[in-house]
Amino acid sequence: MEAESPKPTFGNSAPRWIFLQLLESCNLRCRMCYEWGESGAYNEKAILSKLDINVVKQIVESCSHAKPFYDLYGGEPLMYPHLEELLALITHYGSTVQMPTNGTLLASKAEMLVKYNVDRIWVSLDGPEEFNDEQRGKGVFAKAKRGIEKLYDAREARPESNMEIGLNMVVTPSNHKQIARMFFESIDLSKLDCISIEMQSYLTEENHNQYVKLLEEKFDVKGAPIARGFVQDISKFADMDFEGIFNQVQAVKEECDRRGIFVNLYPKFNTVEDIRKYFTANWHEMSKVKKRCVFPWISTEVNALGNVTSCHAFYDLTLGNVNETPLLDIWNGPRYSKYRNHLKKELLPICQGCCLFYNEKPK
Repeated sequence: MEAESPKPTFGNSAPRWIFLQLLESCNLRCRMCYEWGESGAYNEKAILSKLDINVVKQIVESCSHAKPFYDLYGGEPLMYPHLEELLALITHYGSTVQMPTNGTLLASKAEMLVKYNVDRIWVSLDGPEEFNDEQRGKGVFAKAKRGIEKLYDAREARPESNMEIGLNMVVTPSNHKQIARMFFESIDLSKLDCISIEMQSYLTEENHNQYVKLLEEKFDVKGAPIARGFVQDISKFADMDFEGIFNQVQAVKEECDRRGIFVNLYPKFNTVEDIRKYFTANWHEMSKVKKRCVFPWISTEVNALGNVTSCHAFYDLTLGNVNETPLLDIWNGPRYSKYRNHLKKELLPICQGCCLFYNEKPK
C-alpha cells in the first residue's frame, strides 16, 4: 500500500505530499478492506461520493509551486472518470504521482498510465490465485496478472518511461502461509520493480473507544465510523504462524535484494517477536515505533467528500472542506494548527493503524 516517504521539507506554506481519495466507489468487495470489506465503513452508504474535477484542478494549481508528491486513491482510482485529465495536469506542473489499484481495470488503462509517466503503480494481490480470489473475488487474480503484463509491455515500448510497477500483498489469517508461493510461484518477479508486504491493519475496540472520546473532547467531533472499519478482535490472529511469516518474508526479501527490487515492509520488523507483538496489539513494544510524527507538517489528504483529513485512511477528523475553502487556507488555518499542536504532545489512539507509525525509535 505504501511508497517511500518524500524527503521532509518543513514549513507550512504548502504540503509536500498530497493524498487524493478520488472516489469512494470500488468494483470489488475485498473481505479485509476497511472501506468495502466485511466490516467496511462504506457498506451502509446509500450515496457514494467523488471529488469534483474542478476542485481537484484548483488544488493542483494552487500547490504547483511546491511540486508535491501525489498519491491517488479510492475506492478504485482507475474508476475515476477524470483520471486522464488529472494526470495530464499533474504532469504539466512537474509533480510525481503514484496510485494503488486492484488491477482488474489495469489492462484497459495501461497505455494511458504510461503516457503520463505515472511514477509508480501498486497492484494489490493477496496470494496465489485461489487465495487471492477467496479474499477479492473470482477471476480477480487473472485480470490483475494480465494488467501487470500489459502495463509492463506498454512501459517497455516507451524507453523514456521511468514508471515502476509494484505488487502489494496484505497478509491476513487466511493467506499468511502463502507469501513464498505468491512471489516465487505465482508472479513473474522480472516484471516488478518493487513489492510491499503488509500485515493487515487493525484497531482494537479499546483504541476506537479512546479515539471517539478524544475527538469529542478535543475537536468537537462525535463518533468515528471510518475508524470503526479497522476494528478487529485480535483472537482472529491467534492461529497465525508468526515464525513462518518471518521466514517467508526474509526469503522473499533476499531474492528481491538479489534482483534489485525495492521491498517495503509494513510494519517494519526485525524479528519474529515484532510480528507477534503486532498481531497481539503490543505495538508499543515493537523494535521500530514512532514516538513523534512529522507528517501533519508535510502531508495532507482530501477525501471524496472534499474533507481535508487528519491522516490517510482515518477520515473522521475533518480540518476543513475544499468545496468551501481553498486547500492552502485550510492547511495554514487554525484547526490544522490545533491538530498539529496536539500531535506535538502525543499521538492519537489510532496511530498504530498507520504504516508510518512503524519507524526507527528516536535516539
